[in-house]
Amino acid sequence: MYTVNKPADGPFTTTELIIITGPVLAASLLHAINMSTAYVALPNMQGNLSASPDQISWVITAFVVASAVGTILTGWLSQRFGRRQVFLASIAGFTITSLLCGLATGLEELVILRALQGFVSAPLLPVSQAIMLDTYPKRRHGFAMSIWSMGMILGPVVGPTLGALFTEWYGWRYVFYMNVPMGLLAFVGIIFTLPATIKRRQNLDWIGVTSLILAVVCVQMMLDRGERHDWFESLEIIIEGAIAAIAFYIFIAHSLTAQSPYINLTIFTDRNYVVGICLIFIFGIAVFSSLFILPLFLQNVQDYPVLAAGWMVSMRGIGTMAAMLVGGLLTSRVSAKYLILTGLACVGVSAIFMTHWNAQVSATEIAWLTVINGFGVGIMWVTLTTVTFSTLMPELRTEGAALFALIRAIGASMGTSIIVAILVRSTQVNYSELRDHINPFNESLQLPGAAAMGSLDFAAGIAALQKLVAAEAETIAYLNAFTFLVLVAFAAMPLVFLLKTPREH
Repeated sequence: MYTVNKPADGPFTTTELIIITGPVLAASLLHAINMSTAYVALPNMQGNLSASPDQISWVITAFVVASAVGTILTGWLSQRFGRRQVFLASIAGFTITSLLCGLATGLEELVILRALQGFVSAPLLPVSQAIMLDTYPKRRHGFAMSIWSMGMILGPVVGPTLGALFTEWYGWRYVFYMNVPMGLLAFVGIIFTLPATIKRRQNLDWIGVTSLILAVVCVQMMLDRGERHDWFESLEIIIEGAIAAIAFYIFIAHSLTAQSPYINLTIFTDRNYVVGICLIFIFGIAVFSSLFILPLFLQNVQDYPVLAAGWMVSMRGIGTMAAMLVGGLLTSRVSAKYLILTGLACVGVSAIFMTHWNAQVSATEIAWLTVINGFGVGIMWVTLTTVTFSTLMPELRTEGAALFALIRAIGASMGTSIIVAILVRSTQVNYSELRDHINPFNESLQLPGAAAMGSLDFAAGIAALQKLVAAEAETIAYLNAFTFLVLVAFAAMPLVFLLKTPREH
């Protein structure tokens, strides 16, 4: 069995860099494709499993929350068992759970399996990122992060189309089945190439880990179930909020007083890293929320078939790929601050135009705005991952990458939950307000063209008007969700100016 017979931090020849990089990219691509294909298949799953919008969102949030929980343990697992072994176990677990997700017989079973899939696959991104940072010399970290991000980029390019094709031709289950052969290939590639790292005996800070996991899970439960249970009018939501607050307080107090806390507090003395994790939290909210909402808008409001929706979502990936090519050229010439600001501006401005969408918006406009949004995502992602770790000590990279991925996952899960709450609440409120205008005394309904929409004199006319009002209420709800994304993107901009320009080494 061939492996690169050198320490994990090299130095490596060009051939060895290629040998190591290929399978690592395949693993990150595996994770990215799974995320984008699942988003496109959501409306199909919703109909097939007879689920409401807030229920089907758990197919995404269960995966993301469990990923966050698994990410918390990634640093300790990598040191205890070795990064290579953890990486292989993660790929194997992801492949097996993908098969089981395809075989799920109901929504509850699918959500449980998706949570398991998210937990076992959590190390994929932070470990692959740490491998790339260790494999390439510091002066080439920008290039390394560009290459590593190709997995994150190719996923949104090919994932939606592949997911749409499999959903259209075979059903949503094949969105998960398709991960099996890719997982097997990635597993074999890592076995034959990746160098082993030194294992360290390190006790896990169980108090810190348990309190952090409890806080993350309770916050997510509160956000996901709050709208359905009328928020703090419900005892369940009050209990979840209280447990989350207490657990988070315990985590902070313990981290400040423990001799060996779960998170090495030295990591927070690095300004770029602290600002970077704040920005990646915003990134998680803006990017994954928009990825969640776009397929739903296309299929539920515009009645796009799943295949057409998949192609349209793939346009986002094309914009991201273009940003990768441009970003690779500009990283050494333009300050990271301006590149990140450009990315936030693209995401925010494209979302502003999306707030004016309706059921008649043209496919051309959707495509161009999706490309611009994807361009902003790409230029921000590559630059942010590079500058966040540019001044971090090498011995903190694996732990830093795990925390970085954790914060991104928390942002993604919270953003998705907030978007679902906005959609559900706005649809209800808008429907109620619009319905009040449907009465025999409304002069607009007496106009000649109003008869085409429906008449209050017949049951069929009332049903047609009810359907129209429901559709308009849903459309307004999506526009409110896009408005939320605008606010998130522009609110993050002041943080960018806190970043320091790293020195070259």
